[in-house]
Order: sequence, then C-alpha cells, then structure tokens
Amino acid sequence: MSRMTDQEKASQAPPGGGAGSTARFRPVAPSGGKRFWRALTARPQTKHVGVGVLVCLLGFAAVVQVRGDEEDTLAHARRDELLQIYDGLSREGDRLEEEIRELRQDRDELTSSADSEGVALEQAQERIRQLQVIAGTVPATGPGIQLTISDPEGLVREVRLLAAIVELRSAGAEAIQIEGVGSGEKVRVVASTYVLPAERGVNVSGVELHPTYVITAIGDPASLDEAMHFPNGVVSRIEEDGGEATVTQFSELTVDALHDVDELEHVRPAPDDE
Repeated sequence: MSRMTDQEKASQAPPGGGAGSTARFRPVAPSGGKRFWRALTARPQTKHVGVGVLVCLLGFAAVVQVRGDEEDTLAHARRDELLQIYDGLSREGDRLEEEIRELRQDRDELTSSADSEGVALEQAQERIRQLQVIAGTVPATGPGIQLTISDPEGLVREVRLLAAIVELRSAGAEAIQIEGVGSGEKVRVVASTYVLPAERGVNVSGVELHPTYVITAIGDPASLDEAMHFPNGVVSRIEEDGGEATVTQFSELTVDALHDVDELEHVRPAPDDE
C-alpha cells in the first residue's frame, strides 16, 4: 500500500475537526469602537507625542502660508484689481452706514413716540384731576379764605349764602364748601348746588345746615377777600341782616366735602363730527 502524504491527509480531514483533528486558530479582528477606545486610553508613547507636535507645526505653517498668500496677492495685484477690491469695500461700508442710519432713525422715532405718548397721558391725567375737583368728587387743597358767618338769632337769609357763593366763583374760587357748625354737616359746592330756607337754618342741596356757617374757598386769597368786602357786598349785607361776617386768608386750606354724582339717565355725549 502506498503511504498518503501529509497534504493528502489534511485534505481528507473533516471540516469541523474531530477527535483526532488539529483545530486551526483564526484571530477575531476588534471592532472600530474598540479600536477607538484603545487609542484614547492607551498611554502615549514618545513617537505619538512627536507626531502630535509635527501636526501642530504643519497646521500653524498652513495658516501662516494662507495669510502670506493673501498679503502677497494684494501686494502683487494690478491697479484695476486693487480698484475693484476698494470699490467693493466702499460699497460694503456705504451699506453698513445706511443700516446704521436707518437704525438710528427707528430709535429716534420710537423715543419720540414714547415721549409724545407719555406727555399726552400725563396731560390727560391732569385734566381728569381738574375735572374731578370741579365735579367735587375728590378733596382739594390750596390757598384761599374762610368766610365765617355768626347768626345766633337765625336772621341771615339763605339768599346771603347764595350771593356769597356767586361772588366767590366770580372772583376765581376753584373749590368751595359750606359747613354748618351747629349741625356738624358740610356740603361741597358744585354746578348743581342750590340753597333753600330751612326751619333752623338753610338747606344746601338737600342737607340742612345750622349756624355758625363757615364757607371755605380755594383761590387767590387777596381776590377772594376783596370780593367779600366791596361796598354793599356780601359782608355788609350780612351785617345788615343782623349777623356777623369775618374773612380770614390762609396760605393752605383743604376742601374735603365730597359730592355724590348721580348717574345720568337721559343725557349722553354727542357723537364727534366726522
């Protein structure tokens, strides 16, 4: 019998190996993630450091070379090329200046609009306060006078109080109230105020006041005082009736009686003319 060579024996061996077969070792290549992690965690060697330094030097040299090329390009550019570059830069500068001008204009318009709205709002609020004082719905303070009328016998007629109100208004009084010391009541004088006779004094807008009467008026003290003392005026007429009237000027007075405004039933604002 002829002997089989080792190569023939190997070719006739079963593929998976057997009890007497010799298994061949085939190494498994690591995955990409593992190789990357090993590269990050491996201790750097001297050759690695050298390679890193070399890469840095090459990057720096590339940047210097690019800048040098740009400068060299400008240095060796022709006149028409330089003019073209200058013209482009000039147009860009003009565009930026136009944007700056528009932004400043927008800022000024916004500032002016805010200021105008603030002034208009302040004026409207001041007008509301003035109307509230005129309507008698808020307290008022300022210089003025007090007209005190003593009438222990009840001889002063209601027409004298009404005349005092009219004269004070004509003299520029901006806020007026009448107090009846005997009754402890006081009434704010407004456009709808009326004065009627009462059993023990006067009826002012539905409130009965008993003497002594104190009329407080805010305005120019000298003008209001003079309006009470002119010949055959308020003071002299009160004294003729049997009462006593004194006028005192003050640099600061407060009118704190408030008027309750009735809700309007029939009237409403007229439409604006178009």
